[in-house]
Amino acid sequence: MKRLIFLLILLLWSAGDPARGQSIGASVDTALTTPPFDAALWFVLVEDEDGRIIYERNAKQLAIPASVRKLFSSAAVATCLDVESQLETQLWIDGEDVVIKGGGDPSFGSDRYGYEPEAAAFEPFLAALRARGIVQVRDVIADVSMFDRVTLPYQWKLGNITGDSATPVDALVYSESDLGSTAVPSPGHFAADAFRRALEAGGISVAGTIRTQSDARAWASHIASVPSPFVYDLLATVLKPSHNLFAETLLKRVSAYGGKPASYDESRERERMFLIGEVGIDENSFRFVDGSGLAPDDLVTPAAIVKMLRWMNAPVRRGIYWNLLAAPAEREGTLRSRLTPLSDRLRGKTGTVAGVNSLAGIIRGRNGGYRYFAVIVNHHLGYSSAASRLIDGIVGAAAEF
Repeated sequence: MKRLIFLLILLLWSAGDPARGQSIGASVDTALTTPPFDAALWFVLVEDEDGRIIYERNAKQLAIPASVRKLFSSAAVATCLDVESQLETQLWIDGEDVVIKGGGDPSFGSDRYGYEPEAAAFEPFLAALRARGIVQVRDVIADVSMFDRVTLPYQWKLGNITGDSATPVDALVYSESDLGSTAVPSPGHFAADAFRRALEAGGISVAGTIRTQSDARAWASHIASVPSPFVYDLLATVLKPSHNLFAETLLKRVSAYGGKPASYDESRERERMFLIGEVGIDENSFRFVDGSGLAPDDLVTPAAIVKMLRWMNAPVRRGIYWNLLAAPAEREGTLRSRLTPLSDRLRGKTGTVAGVNSLAGIIRGRNGGYRYFAVIVNHHLGYSSAASRLIDGIVGAAAEF
């Protein structure tokens, strides 16, 4: 079986271009007859700029999208929060206590944004305390009240929430809640503990304990803030390397307004109304239960995915999303080693969970015009890399125009 898959992959890629010499239909036929993918469910839609269907298979049937789901949550975040806005992590003093208050910024302390060494993120806070002559504090308090206490979507599988791809979602995040391959159980406590270490290393002693504050309350004095990168840059982390924590945190942040804690239920409802009302997607063509696509309960049709891509590629938004989506051969993106001959013509979003592989995106024609595609395989028993190669063969064929 492995030999057969290998020979078919070689056939697809023998000319350097994954589609050269094959039509879309022939590429789909290859996928459908390649064991063990011949026993899987395939969903394919390719449309041209005018809405003409180039190829479809189960295009109006609901499929598990994996991280292609992030196309929808990212568009909702960009619209509801504004790509030029920034999120804040704040420092407050309350009596002898110091309070680090989360504002839903998933990037605070992340080394991908230049916070290195570890204490660099806290330096503005240490400087503000030193400027006030403070050499000792009592308790270090993590204020996570911007978000409610549902820190994991109920529909995530138990086996997923023990790894670093499924970190609990909270209003205060530090260093991407990174403990290697182990999920941090309490992001707020994790951040406060890191702040305590930074205080002591910076010459400010801590006499008390670490506490977490989940109910909103008024603190005495706000003395410093650390702004996030622009939401635009945070969304690039969602869409290029497909970061689950960023996707979940930003979607939940959408419903943090009016003084009440943000919730998954309200954020998903705001997203749903955006998708139906502004993008024009049929309400019966999707169901999303998280922000990242990790949940197997997420469902969407290829037709809805293509509609989302058309909205993103409208002239008024094209520049934003063409830069945010992953590109072949791009160093930081999930397409860095895939479809590289199309690096200047294709932008897309990949998806991978157990038994599911997907790729959706936009292709620019050699002589102008665009094509939109969604290719998903569900319930397969094969290697993810082999599924991706078969998908790339279909997408490469779709790019022949």
